Amino acid sequence: MTVILVVLTIGIFILVEYVIQRKREKELSLVGESLQQSLEETAPQVVAGIRLPAPLYYHQGHAWVHWVSPDQAFVGVDDFGRRLIGKNAQVELPAVGTNLRQGRDYVAINRNGDETRLLVPITGEVVGVNPELGQNPGLVHEDSYARGWLFKIRSSELFKELPNLLHGSLAVRWMEDTLARFQHRMMTANGSVIQDGGVPLDDLAEQLDHDQWCGLVEEFMLTKPTHRG
Repeated sequence: MTVILVVLTIGIFILVEYVIQRKREKELSLVGESLQQSLEETAPQVVAGIRLPAPLYYHQGHAWVHWVSPDQAFVGVDDFGRRLIGKNAQVELPAVGTNLRQGRDYVAINRNGDETRLLVPITGEVVGVNPELGQNPGLVHEDSYARGWLFKIRSSELFKELPNLLHGSLAVRWMEDTLARFQHRMMTANGSVIQDGGVPLDDLAEQLDHDQWCGLVEEFMLTKPTHRG
C-alpha cells in the first residue's frame, strides 16, 4: 500500500509539473505578439533602411534588450544582425536557470558548419526561452523584434547595466557608423550584397562566400567564427 501511495504521489507531482510547464510555454508563446504590439505603439525608427525600434537598448554585438519590469527583460537579435546571420542559421540558446554575464558569448549560432556566438547584452538568469524557435528557428530572421525573440532574463543589475548599451540618438549614430563601415567593406566585394541606398540585402549571409561572411561576423558581431566539422 505504501509503495502505491508513493508511486501515486510521484505521478501527481509529475503531472502538476507538466501542467505548469505547459502553461509557461503557452504564456511564452504569446510574448512575440505582446512585443510587437508594444513596438507598434511607438513611432517606427529606421536608419538607412535598417529597423531600429526606439524603445529597445542595443549591444554593439547586435543583440537588443526590451525591458518589461525593473528586473526582467527580453533579448533578441537586431535587424542588421539577423541579416548577417541569415535565413538558414540554427540558434542554440542557454538553458533556463543559466546565469549570464553581460558581454559574454552564451548563444551559439550555427550556419553551414560554422559556429559563431552572440554576445549577451545584460547580466542575469535565464527564466524562459522562446518555445517557438524549436519548431521554427527561421523566426529569428523573419521577425527578430517580436516572434523571433531569444530568451527572457531576470536581472537585479538591469537598470545598472542598461546605460552600458546604446539607446536613442546614440543607437542611431552607432547604426549609421555600422552601415558606413559595412558599405566600405563591401566596396571591393560582390555588389549584389547591397541594395539601393546602401542597405544590406535581407538575406545577406547567402550572398557572401565563406571568408567574407567570417570577416563580417568577426568585425560586426565581435566574435570569431569557428568550423564545427
